[in-house]
Amino acid sequence: PCKDLFFPNAFSPDGDGKNDTLHVRGTCITSLSLVVYDRWGEVVFETTDPASGWDGKWNGKPFPAGVYAYHLHADLKKGDPVDQRGNIVLVR
Repeated sequence: PCKDLFFPNAFSPDGDGKNDTLHVRGTCITSLSLVVYDRWGEVVFETTDPASGWDGKWNGKPFPAGVYAYHLHADLKKGDPVDQRGNIVLVR
């Protein structure tokens, strides 16, 4: 059965195998757009693939701990489209 969309507000890409990658979770996503921005509004991660997640790096270099903004748009098999904006905390 379809479940609600879940998007965490923090992740910790520290290599411990727990919560290392920022992912959109949901079983009924038909389309997705996720864009993550740094504090200057520069895009640091972008995907349209629900299986793809952000590992806290850009061009292979780790980003510092901090707060990053995001815009998430997803269409689900059942229900209204999801359109969210907010902040994500990258913990190191």
